[in-house]
Amino acid sequence: MSRRWILVLSLAGSACLSPKLSLMAPVSALEVDAPADAALVVFARESSPCDGGEDFRVVDEGARFLGDSAPASKFAVRLAPGHHEFFAWQPSGDLPPDQFPFVNQVGAVGAELAPGHVYYVTVVIANDRFGIRRTCSNYQWLALRLVDPGDADLKLTISGTRAWAPDTAAGQRVVDADRNEVARHIELGKRKLRRP
Repeated sequence: MSRRWILVLSLAGSACLSPKLSLMAPVSALEVDAPADAALVVFARESSPCDGGEDFRVVDEGARFLGDSAPASKFAVRLAPGHHEFFAWQPSGDLPPDQFPFVNQVGAVGAELAPGHVYYVTVVIANDRFGIRRTCSNYQWLALRLVDPGDADLKLTISGTRAWAPDTAAGQRVVDADRNEVARHIELGKRKLRRP
């Protein structure tokens, strides 16, 4: 079986990479072949002029830490086949829920994963909620999107990102220590998934 690798380009503007990725380690390349008995999900986040630069925490439906997504970053996770849901939010940047109970800043996407397949999820700042203004919102409106591997925008995003590997043990300790907030964010994400 041949292995495909996405080579990481050195970014001249490394200032756009978050220095706060304490739960992630840089790697020289990201393996993008799924094993025969599992699915591989690649999470990629472009650098956007509307991006505040904060990391977004990514977990699955079981509150399993998958990684932290910074601007211009990508990471891959092996998962068992079947239905999975992914949720992302900024751990330190939500609007206060007691003051803004109608606001949902959690990104969410669900997918049926097949063994031996590679899936791509983009982590996107979707700051277009305020109509036709051409300015960015002060708040991070987050979206997760399952994207076709042949999509031209995905290829551009992948080529402009740096590869990281999650420290799953340390990340899971952080998630477990913040269990109530994680559960609240997962529930907010599930609300988005239930919408028609």
